[in-house]
Amino acid sequence: MELAVRDGRLVGVRGVAGDRVNRGRLDPKDLYGWQALASPDRLTRPLVKEDGVLRESDWDTAMARITDRARALLDGPGPDSIGFYTSGQLFLEEYYALAVLARGGLGTKHLDGSTRLCTATAAEALKESFGCDGQPGSYADIDHADTVALFGHNVAETQAVLWSRILDRIAGADPPVLLCVDPRPGPVSEASTIHLQPRPGTNLALMNGLLHEVIAGGWTDPRYIYAHVVGFDDLARHVARLPAEAAAEATGVPAEQIRVAARLLGQADRLLSTVLQGFCQSHQATAAAVQVNNLHLIRGMLGRSGCGVLQMNGQPTAQNSRECGADGDLPGFRNWANPRHVAKLWNVPPDRIPHDGPPTHALQMIRLAEEGSLRMLWVSGTNPAVSLPELDRIRAVLGQDRLFLVVQDLFPTETTAFADVVLPAAGWGEKTGTFTNADRTVHLSLTAVDPPGEARPDLDIFLDFARRVDLRDASNAPLIPWRNPETVFEAC
Repeated sequence: MELAVRDGRLVGVRGVAGDRVNRGRLDPKDLYGWQALASPDRLTRPLVKEDGVLRESDWDTAMARITDRARALLDGPGPDSIGFYTSGQLFLEEYYALAVLARGGLGTKHLDGSTRLCTATAAEALKESFGCDGQPGSYADIDHADTVALFGHNVAETQAVLWSRILDRIAGADPPVLLCVDPRPGPVSEASTIHLQPRPGTNLALMNGLLHEVIAGGWTDPRYIYAHVVGFDDLARHVARLPAEAAAEATGVPAEQIRVAARLLGQADRLLSTVLQGFCQSHQATAAAVQVNNLHLIRGMLGRSGCGVLQMNGQPTAQNSRECGADGDLPGFRNWANPRHVAKLWNVPPDRIPHDGPPTHALQMIRLAEEGSLRMLWVSGTNPAVSLPELDRIRAVLGQDRLFLVVQDLFPTETTAFADVVLPAAGWGEKTGTFTNADRTVHLSLTAVDPPGEARPDLDIFLDFARRVDLRDASNAPLIPWRNPETVFEAC
């Protein structure tokens, strides 16, 4: 989108007609979300807790307090007494700097993002099927697919721009078959060729039934399976137990509908599938999402125009946080369990980068803080005092005197109320960086206006902290020498 500026303030936005993703279209969040940047509720100065009350302060005082606490903990209980919890709202460069700072500099295993919660199924399903959680599909495949299958994806309400692109195809000269899997009717089902309405919690049984019928119908691609797939015989044996009649009994979807849907999927020449929260936040979510991947693997519906899987993301930069190592992986989809991957990172001793077990997830960090071993938690761009489960417990943990809580955000939130230090951050349009969207397209977002008051870009805050702690690599050079988004982008 293009941003309109008058007298140093954002006054409107419009889509860029030539953009390959949205083609000039904007959805309601795009059209009106920019107005929040000018809200009078914005944080404009650092806040430091004194005698139990947050008071306005200056950046040197706030950062010195954070740095002093971090040094004391590093010298005392060690790096695993410090944790970071981030969001799906930052830029690629900010996530990468945070990952280097936390894992390669401080050496803590406690780094996670709210994206692990909202896209846990997508990430794990992609890793289980393809070895990493980069998407094996593109929005451009919508333009070339002859069959589009939406599994638990109410695209009309959740991604209006993408839905408009699908509607363009439906209204065009060569409309695709549209398959909708959703217990509820709505605009997507009304436009669909076939609508499957499984009982909630039975997505896996439905996918097993569809796979059974595809295999029984002889609609697999043996050459592709031989060249690229392992475990096909195990899959075939597993789904053999669930023909359409058994799947119908489990799901409530009529057997004939299952057979018709399987025929459409099995005879498609170019199949694009998408998966979202109807599958991702339901019973046996990862297993059901993996079966969507398996549908594409046994049909050879990958690596060709119009063929692919999009395990969709729920936040604007969820893909960034994952590819940069700001939640459950190392940067570049590297595997923490592979010593060769760890040894190549950042010119630091491999034993500094925690890799003796999986990275700590957010709720485990809460448990460690509750027990007292996690003594400092730095939250950026998310509001766990509202978004995490068991809120009474979460708020009790965040409010502990022994937990030093840093919160970096645009607005006062329920979480900032518990903080020892609050850092005012800049929003998009007020800083420069890049976004990676669900189909792995990277877009540059430029600074249009200055952030309000003394608010700073998240990247500047992380780099300031790294300089103050004086993080060093194996050559005793600064581990984080970057000064701007461009140099961070080149590094990652």
